Amino acid sequence: MLKEYHIGIDDTDSHEGMCTTYLATLLVDTLENHGVEFLDFPKLVRLNPNIPYKTRGNGAVSISFISTTHQIEKIWDKCIDLVKTHSDIKAKNTDPGLVLQVGKPDPRTKKIYHKALYTVITLAEMKKILKHDFNGRYYSIKKGRGLIGASAAIGVDLYSDYTFEFIAYRDPKQTRSTRMVDEKSVITADKLISLSFGNFDYVHNELMIAPHGPDPVYVGIRGETAKSVIQMWNEIKILEKISSVMLFRSNQHTQPHFPKEFVGEDIKPYFSVKVRGIVKSEPYLINGGHVLFSIDTGKKIINCAAYEPTKKFRKLVRELIRGDELMVYGGVRPASEDYPITINLEQFEIIKLQQPLARIPLKCPQCNTALKSLGQNQGFRCKKCKYQTNEKEIGFQYKKRRLYSGVRYVIPVCAQRHLTKPASRNNTLQFHLPSKDNFQMEFHNFLKKRNNLVNKAFI
Repeated sequence: MLKEYHIGIDDTDSHEGMCTTYLATLLVDTLENHGVEFLDFPKLVRLNPNIPYKTRGNGAVSISFISTTHQIEKIWDKCIDLVKTHSDIKAKNTDPGLVLQVGKPDPRTKKIYHKALYTVITLAEMKKILKHDFNGRYYSIKKGRGLIGASAAIGVDLYSDYTFEFIAYRDPKQTRSTRMVDEKSVITADKLISLSFGNFDYVHNELMIAPHGPDPVYVGIRGETAKSVIQMWNEIKILEKISSVMLFRSNQHTQPHFPKEFVGEDIKPYFSVKVRGIVKSEPYLINGGHVLFSIDTGKKIINCAAYEPTKKFRKLVRELIRGDELMVYGGVRPASEDYPITINLEQFEIIKLQQPLARIPLKCPQCNTALKSLGQNQGFRCKKCKYQTNEKEIGFQYKKRRLYSGVRYVIPVCAQRHLTKPASRNNTLQFHLPSKDNFQMEFHNFLKKRNNLVNKAFI
């Protein structure tokens, strides 16, 4: 009997190696061998980036397919084997979780997804759901905190906005941090393919598609369409042999982790929040190159910080002055001995700017040099040509501001988290998005040409 199934996986990687998307790629291979019918691309789902016990990018994966009730037993056993074999179980924070759901995604997993985007979910809360009237099964190793992300990945909503990521993998035994990629070819391709984004940081001259850890990911290419990321891959020159590739549909760079406005009192550590307020204390620099300021929400004074890795974004933050009204977006850092609870800025949006006045100095009519005051009501004199006047009036004009109302200022590409919506996605790009029914066909077509993409020549 044919049924619809959804598998979710999370928390199998660590900073020392392994990769949940790579494990998911092996699972796609297994499902292909069992003759399943895929319903969509595998989904790469990023969750709250501020969770303290995350492994690396706090990303989970889910795969949706149709299979027989007879085959699913073999598939489930194989899934468990893959999790056991390809999880970095020795790592302290790695707590793998595997969830299988039968039929349409449970509404509770959808709630888990939306909650996991910006709050902290306890493992006890998650297990309570899985143990009571859950149509499926689950498997975990150690504490099994990955059950939270695995369930959230099954409940993901990717129909209002989404992106794609094409991932090429090297031999998983390779642990060298440097990826051999021809940087010039990436820049050329990036300028050619407009619907692929985040490939290169032109401000800080940094290649962004290649990670720096010991994991098997060779490059990850992101874009608005499946076609754009595949085209990008075909255009760049690679300098290593590839072992496998996979194409994911994702919530990356869609900014779903700021779903509601916080008012101040409800802000908690590790939450992702957006808060409206008026600048209370003007930005100032502290040791380490970090910039701090505070906002008044009307109910609470909240500290905000632009940390050193945000680079030139800090200069924009320092342009804020008392009285400016803005919406700040970021992750909440808990209070320390030196600082109160603080929002780590990802971006800010100007609602209303103050317009301070500046004095217009009088100019010498003979040499155009600024005149110097001789004292209150005593006129002015030119230091250069000694011209003197009894004029006492000084004009005023509004100071020019570098910031503009209604503009969203985002941290640079090199500092952006997986869910941060880059400035390049400010405009509505939904015109190119296919209907729900086309995802199945698109992924089927990708699988047919996958071997050719793996065997791409390297130089």
